[in-house]
Parts: sequence; C-alpha cells; structure tokens
Amino acid sequence: MKNIVILGASGFVGYEIIQMCLMHSDINIIALSANRAAGESPNLDKMQDNQKVSLKYQKLDEINFNDVDYIFNCLPNKSLYKITDLFSNRVRLIDLSADFRLDKPDDYLTWYGFQHDNLNLIDEFQYGLTEIYRDKIKVSKHIANPGCYATSVLMPLIELVKNDLIDADSIIVDSKSGYSGAGKTNDPQSLMLEVKETIKTYGVGDHKHIAEINQEISRNINNKTEIFFSANLIPVERGILSNIYVELKNSSHKEVHETLSMRFKNEPFIEIMPLDTFPSTKDVIGTNNLVIGVKKGYKDNRICIVSALDNLIKGAAGQAIQNFNVMNEFEETKGIINE
Repeated sequence: MKNIVILGASGFVGYEIIQMCLMHSDINIIALSANRAAGESPNLDKMQDNQKVSLKYQKLDEINFNDVDYIFNCLPNKSLYKITDLFSNRVRLIDLSADFRLDKPDDYLTWYGFQHDNLNLIDEFQYGLTEIYRDKIKVSKHIANPGCYATSVLMPLIELVKNDLIDADSIIVDSKSGYSGAGKTNDPQSLMLEVKETIKTYGVGDHKHIAEINQEISRNINNKTEIFFSANLIPVERGILSNIYVELKNSSHKEVHETLSMRFKNEPFIEIMPLDTFPSTKDVIGTNNLVIGVKKGYKDNRICIVSALDNLIKGAAGQAIQNFNVMNEFEETKGIINE
C-alpha cells in the first residue's frame, strides 16, 4: 500500500485523480491540499462515509509529509519547483504541471516566463508519455506528466519520425479543446460564457506545450525540429481533438497507418481506427483512451492524422495513474476510470 498526497486536489484534474485513487487497492490517500477549499470535503460519489469524514482539503502547511510515498502534483505551473524542500528525499513525485517537463533551463524562461531555480532536480524527472517511455518510467524516481495537447500530438508522431516516414520539419497541428483545459483557477462559468456558440483560437505559434512537443520529437530523431501549432477553445467541457498535417517521406498513408497499428496493437488505451476514418471527442470522453485516425487528401504526399483524448484523463489524471502503476509494477490499468 502506497501513501499518497494530492496537491491542488480541488481542481478538475485533482477531482479525477481522487476518484481513481479511491478505486485503486494499492493507494491510501493521506492528505489533499487546496487553499481556498481548506476544511471542506471532496464531493465524490465514490467516497464511502468513513472517507468523507477523514478526507478533507488542507492547506499545504498543515500536511505532514513524513509517511508519504508519492505526491501527485496538480498545482498550477510555477508552484512545485518552489516547494520541493517540504518533502523528504524518499518521496516520489508525479508532477502534472510543467515545472519539470523541459530539459533546458532557458526554455522555462522562454515558454513559461520564469527563471527555474531548482535545476538540480530536473535530471531526476522522466517525461511521462507512458506508452513511449515505459521502460524509462519504470526506473525513474520522478515523473513529469506530459501536457494534454502534447500527449495527443506526440503519441502518433514519435513512432513515425523514428521510422523516417514523415518530414519532421513540416508538421502543422491544429488542436481543439474543451474549456476545462483552462483549469479551475479560471472561473468555469466565465469560460462557458466566453465559448458559448463560438470557437476561439489562441496560442498560435506560442502555446506553451509547443516546447515539450519540439523537445520530444527532436529527442527521438537526434536532430532539432520545430512544429507549427495552434489551439482552439470550443464550446464543450472536455475533450481534445488534434488535426496533425504531415508530409510523407518515401512512404504512403497506408504505410503510416500500418506502422501505427502495429506499434500500438497491444496497448490497452491506444486505438487506431480503420484507414480513412477519424475519431471524435465523444469516442473518448470519460475514458483513458487515445484514438487515432489516418486519411489522405487529394495531395499524394500530404496526410491528416486525427488524435482524440479526454484532456482530464488520458491528458492528465489517467496518464498519471498509468505512470504510478508502471513505477510500481502494478497492472497498468489498475484504478483507471474507463467508462
């Protein structure tokens, strides 16, 4: 049994992680942090009466970390790196913020606007794209959970660039996300009104997740590359749909489809749709699944890959629990909500 603490537990992602932890027989939640909700209990259907009594949100300085094995961090970006001295050296971190995703110190200043002053810990973090880096995750002390957009983009692309099937320098990504991706620190009611009956483009060429996408694609081809990415806020609560436009490189769209199908055929949470069909967000909401479709348009050398996931689960909480399971050699699907 592993004792865990969830930091920032009252947000959208924290809610999902609590639910999965309650379903996991090898997890014991000993504390939940939330400043504004301190003293309140989570409103969760899966909680038993005895858990409702014992589990209340606490302020960070009220939590005793002495007996903690793991911390799931759901605090906003630029929070965790400042407080790691609160935890003993034996505690293992699964960080769902961006604080330890990037390898280069200068990238934190460029993309997130802060000078990282806890760089000695960066080397202890493994980028946690589970299906791609499973073997490294098994032996890593800490995990930097990927961003939701980055997960949707990197999962299909890494295998293709490694096999030199597509031109890594001409990738264009247009992604759409529900408003929950903005986090609970932004008022949900205001966000709903902002996107009601409209679609809003943002992050064109400067979205923060571009940094980790570029980093991981470059890592897998041993050569620096940069994608062009834009994001769109759509009038739904949750879900991400990424349209990824790639130029073929001595390959065909059928070969791309076959490569992805073979690579992910034994993965419980990755589905490759039949050739020339695409997923929708309805296919993945409430699950830890990531569904991918491949189709060629009228240009022989240009194809579209469509990737769909639930931003709160496979894009955050579900992948974090996957990584926890891998780190502990538990069944990878254990505790993960898959409605």
